[in-house]
Amino acid sequence: MKIKNIYTTILLHVVFFIFGTILFISFFHTSLFKEISILFYRGIIFLVTTCFLMLLLMLLFKKNSYGRMFTYRDIILSVVLIFCLNLVFFTHLPVTADRSISIFILGYMNKYSNKTLTPNEVSTLLIKKYVYEYGAVNKRLNEQVLSGDISLKGNEYQITKQGKFLMKLYSVIADVFNINKKLIYP
Repeated sequence: MKIKNIYTTILLHVVFFIFGTILFISFFHTSLFKEISILFYRGIIFLVTTCFLMLLLMLLFKKNSYGRMFTYRDIILSVVLIFCLNLVFFTHLPVTADRSISIFILGYMNKYSNKTLTPNEVSTLLIKKYVYEYGAVNKRLNEQVLSGDISLKGNEYQITKQGKFLMKLYSVIADVFNINKKLIYP
């Protein structure tokens, strides 16, 4: 393969990645799947949809005389790059911003940046605002019901077989990565 073709192929990967990322982000500014209240699940649906549309676009491009040098292997690579890189970004920034206690604390401290807080004040703030006012516990319980990890019976919750399996999986992951299991076995 000629150097010019290598640079052109890399440029095409970059262009498709940028276009796919813009498409993925654009979906969040539509009313599509608004009924899905869990940001992570909505994002995964958007990401799969984005990759499918990008696959179709690349296959159409390949039929063009300019796209003949873009192989099927290149198309697969581009779709995988779009999916993986956007998934990492999405789960580390938007999903974290939607649910992180650390982000909540930093956001509060940023809003009142000339105020200092003791650890007890932060704990009280977290419980009053994050847990009660923002309904963090109910939100997490509803997410787990929708995910199938717990079930709601009347006004009480119980872990399901799927939830138990998930906790076994997390225990193995904690062992593999040498993570403290205080949240797995509270």
